[in-house]
Amino acid sequence: MAKPSRKPSSSKLEHQRLCWHYGDLVAYGFRRLQRKYDRRTAELPDPTYIENALAALSIDGVETQEGLTDQLQSSLLPILQSQIDSLLQALDLPGLRNDPAPKLALVLQIQAKLDYSLDRIKYLVVTLCPDRESMSNRTDDHDLKGLKSYRLCRLRMKFEGILSWRICEIFETANDLIQQMELSSGPSNSSWSEIESLKKSLNRTVCCTSDTIKSIADCFQASELALAQDSWRHQRLQIEQLHQSILEELNPSTHTTGIFKQYSDQFVGQSVIRLARLTLPIFKLSRIFFAKLSKRGLAQERIPIHTEISSEQISILAESVEHVVEDLRELKFHLDSANQPDEDARSEDFVRIAGSLKNCFVFPLLLVSMYFIPLIPDTEALQLQKYYQNWFVTWNNQMALAIHNFTLVAKTYTDDIP
Repeated sequence: MAKPSRKPSSSKLEHQRLCWHYGDLVAYGFRRLQRKYDRRTAELPDPTYIENALAALSIDGVETQEGLTDQLQSSLLPILQSQIDSLLQALDLPGLRNDPAPKLALVLQIQAKLDYSLDRIKYLVVTLCPDRESMSNRTDDHDLKGLKSYRLCRLRMKFEGILSWRICEIFETANDLIQQMELSSGPSNSSWSEIESLKKSLNRTVCCTSDTIKSIADCFQASELALAQDSWRHQRLQIEQLHQSILEELNPSTHTTGIFKQYSDQFVGQSVIRLARLTLPIFKLSRIFFAKLSKRGLAQERIPIHTEISSEQISILAESVEHVVEDLRELKFHLDSANQPDEDARSEDFVRIAGSLKNCFVFPLLLVSMYFIPLIPDTEALQLQKYYQNWFVTWNNQMALAIHNFTLVAKTYTDDIP
């Protein structure tokens, strides 16, 4: 005769009710925080709330914009990081499994602290940069040092576009973890391996969030040259990939499957082969130029954090790599078109792109020469200013020659694809 199944003891039922009570509050808290700080559902800043938040900051002696940025770096961001670390520790699997109620109660406390910190940061950021669109390209802020609009707009972009998204990802994953561990009254059908996978995902998201917090702090600690390069990595990689694709189509024996293999395995026809070969110095010099400005080049020198460059000029420097990539991509497209018998590649297109590429480097060269190279600390042993001046002069001459040679041949280009 089968034994009747045991009913849970009253103490176990009480324990489960207590866990679900805390778990439901925690789950609700994570959902509420996610709605509040998700860009798609967040409410617009309330001017009265901003005044109250700033009044609270002023109690600590913060009265100026410089004071607000100092408060953000020295206090608010480190506190936020500490609270995120505490949340991750509170959500450790053994603790939640063996003694969940105290852990869930602790998570509730951390949620309240996170909400308060994020509120203060949110409204402080909006105060420093009330209108990102109108502020980003100011021409009259040469002497504003750390309060130039480009820097402040980067701060707001990083908070609204990256940090808020990362934080909401933490809230969503943490909520899923609580639910799948059956610590709330919500439905759950996950295995322990799936729960462990959720925890690993939470760990990764917290790590990415920590990197974002650091990058926000860098908005005020990085030089304006480094700030301009903040989004260069992807475009620099594209230049390398485009360069490699030209090499592969000129020398098919070295060809590897890549994202730019779209038309033919190799260039055919003497005219297009000659043009393609003349683009190689242009691609190489473009890649070298931005590498020289990077953290392994000019940006690693002890350039002051603030110069007399304006936000509009920083923006021009920041966007220069994007314009170069656009022209190089178009150049590659026309070379591939010229390599097809049924495509109409025109001489004037090659000449136009070459002229556009030449113009792409005019302002970056001027800005680097005016605002950054003269501020490199110089010593008798290391004449770095002279070194960089000579390097960019040599580079400019070589690029001018490469574009000149390409343009001469492009003007005489004729389609000889059989």
